[in-house]
Amino acid sequence: LFVVFISLISNSQESRVNEIIKITIEKGKKTNTIAAGGIVLFSQGVLPEFYEQTEYQQAWSDPENVKELLFNLNDSYNEGLTPDDYHLLHINKLIQETQTDKDPQKLAYIDLLMTDAALLYASDLILGKVDQSKIRVGWDVAQNNLPEDSESILKNAIDNNKVTETFASLKPDHFMYTHLRNGLRMYREIQKNGGWPGVPDGQVLKLGVTDSRVKILRSYFEITGDLSAYLISENDSLFDDNVEKAVKRFQLRHNLNQDGIVGKGTLAIINVTIEQRINDIRVNMERARWVIHHLPDDFLIVNIAGFNVRRIIGDSIVFYSRVIVGKHYHESPIFDGKITYIELNPTWTLPYSIAIKETLPKIKKNPNYLSEKHMIVLDRSGNELDPSSIDFNSLSGKNFPYTFRQKAGPHNALGQVKFMFPNKYAVYLHDTPSRSLFSREKRAFSHGCIRLDRKWELFLNLMGDDWNMERIDKIVKSEKTTIVKLKKPIEIILLYWTAGADRQDNLYFNEDVYDRDNAVLEQLNKPHSFKKVF
Repeated sequence: LFVVFISLISNSQESRVNEIIKITIEKGKKTNTIAAGGIVLFSQGVLPEFYEQTEYQQAWSDPENVKELLFNLNDSYNEGLTPDDYHLLHINKLIQETQTDKDPQKLAYIDLLMTDAALLYASDLILGKVDQSKIRVGWDVAQNNLPEDSESILKNAIDNNKVTETFASLKPDHFMYTHLRNGLRMYREIQKNGGWPGVPDGQVLKLGVTDSRVKILRSYFEITGDLSAYLISENDSLFDDNVEKAVKRFQLRHNLNQDGIVGKGTLAIINVTIEQRINDIRVNMERARWVIHHLPDDFLIVNIAGFNVRRIIGDSIVFYSRVIVGKHYHESPIFDGKITYIELNPTWTLPYSIAIKETLPKIKKNPNYLSEKHMIVLDRSGNELDPSSIDFNSLSGKNFPYTFRQKAGPHNALGQVKFMFPNKYAVYLHDTPSRSLFSREKRAFSHGCIRLDRKWELFLNLMGDDWNMERIDKIVKSEKTTIVKLKKPIEIILLYWTAGADRQDNLYFNEDVYDRDNAVLEQLNKPHSFKKVF
């Protein structure tokens, strides 16, 4: 409709439209609120600069540009966003009204709303719609930068008929975002076709069991892609090898122990609704817009929700390990930094909160606690004190002047190695003597630091051929704290992903261990509140 009516505007009408655009912007600048037809515009900075640059000419006079803009605004749905956030209801209403009445004022409002919608959508693609730092503490990743020449980018897109190409260039350039987008389309198609069946409670389902619910399982796994639809069984109710393989594949994709058994835990994940999984994907596409626009070529990424760390060079994963993260009330923070050095045989200086809340009460109950844990006491000047000379029973958090430090050795809470990336949270990657916890499905046990399973593999991966286990063992046995500097610091990013995807469009899901997703989803679903973009 818009393409038809725009081509019928006369020169005099066009001049009048341009004049109204100018008057509207100049009036709005005086009141600090530019509005079009009662709709306050989001871009109060770049939008007037854009029109000043073009001498207040209509921006959207080319039918092809209009067509591409409206297509892209509607296609925001496939980015997990909401098309109506971008003035579409108002734009379409005005378009309909101007089919028979070419009111210059309404035509000017359409142009302004379209420009504002383009800038707002571009902002959401670059920054994300939701500001995570304002809805949850412990998110400390710098916001992406908006382009300094935003008005020129928009002008070039319009002048060269590259509206779609320009929007595409603003999306995260990482494969995970692209394939999450594919997954969103796929899961919405599944939803459109009725979703997937729920599997009732009952006995544990495993290899060799015959149960009517196995037939439901087969149907479920065919829909999710974990079981090929071409695999035919003489008895659909028999839990055979093919079903077991499908269960293991499903468990792999959902970060569960891959035992091939449908017990209570696996069944609960199977019965998560298609609607919930769509929401998971949308939330994590938003997170991707926050952080993965321009990742370095070589970096470490800790997925707190997935309990793992990876080193990625280019597009290849060259290191992987399970990790233990902070407990729910000692959450590992979200931030980025650079690993600059590694400590072998580290000591552990207890944070003040742990010292007074956990260690001091234990000393009061057991006078030998410090010696049993190989800890020393330091005064405020760093001098070591004799613990027997201190009346710990008279101390509390209000009058505690000491520091506890655990000596290096196999007993140390940090284990034999820690990977240092200086940060205000005093959080780092480190070893642990409590190795059995790595076998758990849910690994949120620390006070915030990241405990590493494959410690020496990471050390050798970062240090290269100059090091080997013989050299490492010699230092470890000495129990002497040794600092090893990296030849080149490596960026490390601590993030929180509850959904991801690989290049084969396989989707992966993790439990929302810190209950972060709902707050993001709530803000993602709300109409855009007024904010100044660009």
